Amino acid sequence: EESVRLWVENLALRYDTSDTTRKFSATRGETVEVKYVTYGTKLDVEAETTYLLEALTAEEALPEKHIPAYSKEAYVRGLDDIGDTYIEVDLTDQKLYYYVDGEIALETDVVTGNLSKKYDTPEGINFVYNKQRNRTLRGPGYSSFVRYWMPVKGGIGLHDASWRSKFGGEIYKTNGSHGCINMSIPIAAQLYEMVEIGTPVIMFY
Repeated sequence: EESVRLWVENLALRYDTSDTTRKFSATRGETVEVKYVTYGTKLDVEAETTYLLEALTAEEALPEKHIPAYSKEAYVRGLDDIGDTYIEVDLTDQKLYYYVDGEIALETDVVTGNLSKKYDTPEGINFVYNKQRNRTLRGPGYSSFVRYWMPVKGGIGLHDASWRSKFGGEIYKTNGSHGCINMSIPIAAQLYEMVEIGTPVIMFY
């Protein structure tokens, strides 16, 4: 039993990414360090230890393949659990890139959290956990109607911003959002139709 548990724990050490930090190759040509926040993989050590102990003593034939139990499961399985389909938000360059199978499928200027008011968009690796149409976003001192809402971490998400005529540049430093990633209506509509729930979102400065 001790040997089995140790083997499973070592497997977890190798593959678990939840709450760790990884290097990420940004589109701008730099390698940045980003922390896994809401996204990532975490093996269920207890469940897998129990399964293997029972499997070792079972008399009947077992399946040729076994998918491990996870307490947290990423969109992609493996050592690179971001994979090649993801959303990249470069908070310094104010750019969003949507990669599909390793190729840029969508690229756009965005406006992120207002730095002067300390509404910085949080860095980290999260994921699109929902998609909603025609939602009113509310918070202290604001109420904003959006047509396309794709939340990635709590109340932080990707959405259209009909009240903006310009995106990109240094707008975010003094006239940014409350933390969300703003984009034009046509781009938000396009992204909304393309992206799947569970897709990783990497945000960094």
